[in-house]
Amino acid sequence: MQSQDRHTGAVGLPNCRVVMADRPAPLAELDGYFGAATIAHEYADDLHWELAELHADDVHTRKLVADSAAVVLQEMPRIARELRDLGREWAEQELLDPPRAEQTAELIGSRWAEVEPELATLRARQEAIVAELAERLGRASRA
Repeated sequence: MQSQDRHTGAVGLPNCRVVMADRPAPLAELDGYFGAATIAHEYADDLHWELAELHADDVHTRKLVADSAAVVLQEMPRIARELRDLGREWAEQELLDPPRAEQTAELIGSRWAEVEPELATLRARQEAIVAELAERLGRASRA
């Protein structure tokens, strides 16, 4: 049954409200890891370009940038694949089957507890790469 709003004249369903659940926190944390990894890789790439401009790049610095790219483009997506799939399932269930969405949110939380240490290790590796490239750039700039 449709009704017309007496104030706006809009036609629609009376008293139709949709309550949206909050997105599971681990999915936001996962997004944060990917955002940080992307920024770190872009910075590593910028540092390497600066090293190249100073003719201070070499096989090792190119390997460092390649390792940084592998973190954000290969390793993290591989580790996070199941979580991202669960996130898509949750988003659909949240609208169509809220009780099942709650179960999926719990599964997301337990899976996050398993993969977060791996992601943290990869991010630490990336930070070490950036630090080494920055240190090399500092030395090359003073030379």
